[in-house]
Amino acid sequence: MVISHDNSSMETSHPSFPKRTVAVGGMTCAVCVNRVEKAILTVEGVSSAIVNYGTEQATIEFDPSVVELHIIKQAIVDAGYTTMDLAEFRQVQLEVQEIAHHQELKKLRRKILASIFVSVVAMSAMFFGAQTPYAVRAKLLVLLFITTPIQFWAGWQFHRGAVASLWHLFADMNVLISIGTFAAYIYSFIMTFVAFLVVQPSSVNYYETSAMIITLVLIGKFLEERAKGQTSEAVRKLIKLQPMTAQLIRDGRMIEVQIDQVEIGDQIVVRPGESIPIDGVVIEGQSSVDESMVTGESMQVQKGIGSQVIGGAINGAGSFTLEVTRIGADTTLAQIIQHVEEAQGSKAPIQKLADRIAGIFVPIVISVAVITFIVWMIVSPDDVSMALRNFIAVMIIACPCTLGLATPTAVVVATGRGAELGILIKDGESLELAHQIETIILDKTGTITEGKPSVTDIVVVNNFSEDQLLVISASVESKSEHPLGQAIIAACQKRDLDIDLDAVDNFEVIVGFGITATFKNHIVHIGSRRLMEKSGIKNLLGQDVDNETRFANQNKTIVWIAIDQKLAGIVAITDPIRQTSKKAVETLQRSNIEVYMMTGDNPLTAKSVAEAVGIDHHIAQVLPEEKDMQVQMLQQEGKVVAVVGDGINDAPALARADVGIAIGSGSDIAIEAADITLVNSDLADVASALCLSRKTFRTIKWNLFWAFFYNILGIPIAAGLLFPVLGEGFLLNPMIAAAMMSFSSVLVVTNSLRLKTAKLS
Repeated sequence: MVISHDNSSMETSHPSFPKRTVAVGGMTCAVCVNRVEKAILTVEGVSSAIVNYGTEQATIEFDPSVVELHIIKQAIVDAGYTTMDLAEFRQVQLEVQEIAHHQELKKLRRKILASIFVSVVAMSAMFFGAQTPYAVRAKLLVLLFITTPIQFWAGWQFHRGAVASLWHLFADMNVLISIGTFAAYIYSFIMTFVAFLVVQPSSVNYYETSAMIITLVLIGKFLEERAKGQTSEAVRKLIKLQPMTAQLIRDGRMIEVQIDQVEIGDQIVVRPGESIPIDGVVIEGQSSVDESMVTGESMQVQKGIGSQVIGGAINGAGSFTLEVTRIGADTTLAQIIQHVEEAQGSKAPIQKLADRIAGIFVPIVISVAVITFIVWMIVSPDDVSMALRNFIAVMIIACPCTLGLATPTAVVVATGRGAELGILIKDGESLELAHQIETIILDKTGTITEGKPSVTDIVVVNNFSEDQLLVISASVESKSEHPLGQAIIAACQKRDLDIDLDAVDNFEVIVGFGITATFKNHIVHIGSRRLMEKSGIKNLLGQDVDNETRFANQNKTIVWIAIDQKLAGIVAITDPIRQTSKKAVETLQRSNIEVYMMTGDNPLTAKSVAEAVGIDHHIAQVLPEEKDMQVQMLQQEGKVVAVVGDGINDAPALARADVGIAIGSGSDIAIEAADITLVNSDLADVASALCLSRKTFRTIKWNLFWAFFYNILGIPIAAGLLFPVLGEGFLLNPMIAAAMMSFSSVLVVTNSLRLKTAKLS
């Protein structure tokens, strides 16, 4: 099936309203995302708002006749966050953000190492050491000394976030982390002070609990921060594609100017090997251009007078002058950047389950702890310590240690297992979402095929041998940059034939047709059938035409070769289909996944490749923005869509898809825009990645079950509901709460480690 083009938008808001993206700073978790969205949507005139935590950006649609953008931005500021125009964010903060990101990772690394060391020491102190009064007091002082920096230095970001949240009258995970760790720390501090006032001091303390909680949460934050930095890398590389300067012809002379000084109608000179600075039309000269960053096809395109060229593409060996037709945000490269950013700013259908539950769980836990304190003060008004200890027990058992481990441990183990198999997964969200994929779109060149044109057939006529034909054509093609010519050269080298570069003279490129030259005083024409006919070459009928048709039906490009005005033979060149592609497609289809092929190639070639690998749905002749639109159309139908690609042209679609999967042999930008990268460039790994996702999500669900099972079981005990049955000695000791919390953590980690040996076939 061939899908027709449809320019309809998938947005549910008013189609005529402008869409603006602004940078939002100060967000610390998923609850912040919801708060920013609510703040924006309360402004009259706003029709939609999507806030992305990973990119720290908000995409907003609004009615400009009702509200101006600065009013919307003020609403974000009033909610407790910062904002900046996207253009300013790109230009001013791009490098600063990258430096700050690396500094943040270093700071987190230092905190984690220090916290792990202190946690190990504190945990060891629970089981070792004499229990004499002096030894107990010494141990408590040492634990106070080493855990205080962890509580106030390593955990400072959580305490600061908790204060900011409470200041704006909402609770997030920072609040629970801060209150929980301070409850354990303050209780232990009090016990340390009391130890010097009594004859027989108690060694009960929870210093190790506060330190361990901070350690585990910091590890999760480190993984999160690293993923956030990778998210914006694709846009950085896209921006770097465009040259900063251009060689402009002005007043009859050539001057170098900054790209932002170029105007529509200006004339720019592009020299051999340079990146084309901006979109335009060729008005003088000719060359071959590598446009794979837009078309995804590896073969260079011949450009002559009247040809359109695209900024960011790489010029070949020729030189030409172009007239600028588009500048600024209207250029093709700028549009690709915009599509990638908008796709990254769109919200995935599933957020992490723990984050969604946290918005309800945190205030409930705090409320239960407060109620516990009040009730016990009423029941035993003369025993404040009983109420305080029960309050602490509730907070300790409800601390997000297990809840925080439930998703990260499974994700860390699963991503490690994937890496062993050559499946690199960018973040936990995409890993969780992959198991729900219903539709997969495959790029053709470099994904289904190898992306390496090669000679498959040689047919000779008029008493020429295959070796003669290869030596002559390869010698002439050595002057060319065209991929088809490189395939002929490779075929010649494969037979260990000598290429005679010195024998080639009068080399000329005939744009759109082929090349001509003299080889040892023989006139050689190499190119399309149109070149032969244009040059008056005879004997193109009969078997030669039959071969041309036969090869074309096999998805092969035909190169005609004539010597001294007589046909010498034809060479068939193809981009081979990967050996694993057909089996991989069959595996996906057996899993009830719809498989589409999407390519910038022509419909005949697309149909031939699709039929060869068993794909029923194919989309041909699509540009990057159209690929992005096709993904949106499928998503609008309610489908969870994955895109598999390898080129820069695939970046918008990879980012827009619910899960983007990049072939490892592809471009860096495609890899950065994708959620999953297949290092082995094997489509069979797509099915393995989906299987890994299913098993990981199942593990996460069990982890969350055990996390909440212990909370649901332990909170009532810690609150005192079972006091009449279990007695005071069991009930009022917070160590029971800490033990249950620790056991649930061990259970979650053990369950996650099972993924290390999971079979993905």
